[in-house]
Amino acid sequence: MQCPFCSRENIERQKIFENVSELVLYNLYPAGKGHCLVMPKRHVSGIRELGDGEISSLFSTVRLVAEKLKRHLNPDGFNYGINEGDAAGQTVEHCHVHILPRFKGDFVKSGVFHSNELKEEEQMKRDVREFRKLFR
Repeated sequence: MQCPFCSRENIERQKIFENVSELVLYNLYPAGKGHCLVMPKRHVSGIRELGDGEISSLFSTVRLVAEKLKRHLNPDGFNYGINEGDAAGQTVEHCHVHILPRFKGDFVKSGVFHSNELKEEEQMKRDVREFRKLFR
């Protein structure tokens, strides 16, 4: 089975931003407004498989996305998360960093990086269009 983060169809549907080495997708199961995933384009299952330069580039992109989200949504804080391995809750075996804007009273359980509800397709399209504009 193909990795959903490597699938051209999913990338076109969820992509908010990309550069030479990273891809930013809007989460299909967002825990809150603006919940994005930043991942290396190179398929690796965990962060320990990345070289030092790849890690530096990945986290520079995480910072860029968080800055854009801060200016656009003005959240009260952020959760950043990496789940590596089944026991840690990794559901897609492609290394990725969750960026979850947080708002006072949002009732998102700390440490939970997805909801159990798939984003409705039309709402997903609106959200992706909204967040793509941040990178133009």
